[in-house]
Amino acid sequence: MNSTELVEALQEITKEKGIDKEVIFVALENALISAYKKNYGTSQNVKVTIDRTTGDCHVYAQKTVSEDVEDTLLQISIEDAKKINPAYSIGDIVDIEVTPKNFGRVAAQNARQRVFQE
Repeated sequence: MNSTELVEALQEITKEKGIDKEVIFVALENALISAYKKNYGTSQNVKVTIDRTTGDCHVYAQKTVSEDVEDTLLQISIEDAKKINPAYSIGDIVDIEVTPKNFGRVAAQNARQRVFQE
Protein backbone atom coordinates (compact mmCIF):
# COMPACT_ATOMS: atom_id res chain seq x y z
CA MET A 1 0.00 0.00 0.00
CA ASN A 2 1.53 3.32 -1.02
CA SER A 3 0.73 6.78 0.37
CA THR A 4 -2.05 7.49 -2.13
CA GLU A 5 -3.66 4.13 -1.44
CA LEU A 6 -3.50 4.93 2.28
CA VAL A 7 -5.50 8.12 1.78
CA GLU A 8 -8.00 6.33 -0.45
CA ALA A 9 -8.42 3.51 2.09
CA LEU A 10 -8.98 5.98 4.91
CA GLN A 11 -11.55 7.87 2.85
CA GLU A 12 -13.39 4.63 2.17
CA ILE A 13 -13.39 3.78 5.86
CA THR A 14 -14.76 7.20 6.79
CA LYS A 15 -17.69 6.57 4.46
CA GLU A 16 -18.30 3.00 5.67
CA LYS A 17 -18.02 3.72 9.39
CA GLY A 18 -19.28 7.30 9.38
CA ILE A 19 -16.20 8.53 11.23
CA ASP A 20 -14.76 11.98 10.55
CA LYS A 21 -11.63 11.77 8.39
CA GLU A 22 -9.63 14.00 10.75
CA VAL A 23 -10.41 11.73 13.71
CA ILE A 24 -8.98 8.78 11.80
CA PHE A 25 -5.85 10.70 10.77
CA VAL A 26 -5.18 11.83 14.35
CA ALA A 27 -5.72 8.29 15.70
CA LEU A 28 -3.37 6.94 13.05
CA GLU A 29 -0.70 9.55 13.82
CA ASN A 30 -0.90 8.60 17.51
CA ALA A 31 -0.66 4.90 16.67
CA LEU A 32 2.39 5.58 14.50
CA ILE A 33 4.09 7.44 17.35
CA SER A 34 3.66 4.34 19.51
CA ALA A 35 4.84 2.07 16.70
CA TYR A 36 7.91 4.23 16.07
CA LYS A 37 8.88 4.23 19.74
CA LYS A 38 8.34 0.47 19.99
CA ASN A 39 10.15 -0.43 16.74
CA TYR A 40 13.09 1.91 17.28
CA GLY A 41 13.31 1.55 21.07
CA THR A 42 13.43 5.23 21.81
CA SER A 43 12.16 7.48 24.55
CA GLN A 44 12.43 10.51 22.28
CA ASN A 45 9.57 12.93 22.07
CA VAL A 46 8.33 12.39 18.53
CA LYS A 47 5.65 13.81 16.32
CA VAL A 48 4.20 12.06 13.28
CA THR A 49 2.47 13.96 10.51
CA ILE A 50 0.46 12.51 7.66
CA ASP A 51 -0.25 14.74 4.68
CA ARG A 52 -4.03 14.69 4.36
CA THR A 53 -3.85 14.85 0.56
CA THR A 54 -0.86 12.72 -0.42
CA GLY A 55 -0.65 10.35 2.56
CA ASP A 56 3.07 11.02 2.98
CA CYS A 57 4.23 10.28 6.54
CA HIS A 58 7.01 12.09 8.37
CA VAL A 59 8.48 11.52 11.83
CA TYR A 60 10.05 14.38 13.77
CA ALA A 61 12.13 14.18 16.95
CA GLN A 62 11.09 17.08 19.14
CA LYS A 63 14.00 18.52 21.08
CA THR A 64 14.08 21.36 23.57
CA VAL A 65 16.68 24.06 22.96
CA SER A 66 19.05 24.09 25.95
CA GLU A 67 22.14 25.93 26.98
CA ASP A 68 23.59 22.82 28.65
CA VAL A 69 22.53 19.59 26.90
CA GLU A 70 22.16 16.68 29.34
CA ASP A 71 20.17 14.29 27.12
CA THR A 72 20.76 14.38 23.36
CA LEU A 73 17.51 12.46 22.71
CA LEU A 74 15.47 15.24 24.30
CA GLN A 75 17.61 18.34 23.94
CA ILE A 76 19.53 20.30 21.33
CA SER A 77 22.16 22.94 22.00
CA ILE A 78 21.34 26.55 21.28
CA GLU A 79 24.25 26.60 18.81
CA ASP A 80 22.90 23.64 16.82
CA ALA A 81 19.35 25.00 16.94
CA LYS A 82 20.47 28.35 15.56
CA LYS A 83 22.10 26.54 12.61
CA ILE A 84 18.63 25.27 11.74
CA ASN A 85 16.88 28.58 12.37
CA PRO A 86 18.53 31.67 13.88
CA ALA A 87 15.22 32.60 15.55
CA TYR A 88 15.36 29.69 18.03
CA SER A 89 15.97 30.53 21.69
CA ILE A 90 16.34 28.61 24.95
CA GLY A 91 13.20 26.60 25.74
CA ASP A 92 11.91 26.43 22.16
CA ILE A 93 10.97 23.07 20.65
CA VAL A 94 12.83 22.08 17.47
CA ASP A 95 11.37 19.47 15.11
CA ILE A 96 14.11 17.40 13.48
CA GLU A 97 13.01 14.97 10.78
CA VAL A 98 13.97 11.37 11.58
CA THR A 99 11.64 9.50 9.23
CA PRO A 100 12.96 5.95 8.70
CA LYS A 101 13.36 4.80 5.10
CA ASN A 102 10.56 2.21 5.21
CA PHE A 103 8.21 4.18 7.45
CA GLY A 104 5.54 4.60 4.74
CA ARG A 105 5.10 0.84 4.60
CA VAL A 106 5.00 0.62 8.40
CA ALA A 107 2.43 3.42 8.43
CA ALA A 108 0.21 1.64 5.94
CA GLN A 109 0.34 -1.62 7.91
CA ASN A 110 -0.44 0.17 11.16
CA ALA A 111 -3.27 2.09 9.55
CA ARG A 112 -4.89 -1.08 8.37
CA GLN A 113 -4.57 -2.79 11.75
CA ARG A 114 -5.67 0.27 13.71
CA VAL A 115 -8.75 0.92 11.62
CA PHE A 116 -9.91 -2.68 11.71
CA GLN A 117 -9.57 -2.69 15.51
CA GLU A 118 -11.96 0.24 15.88
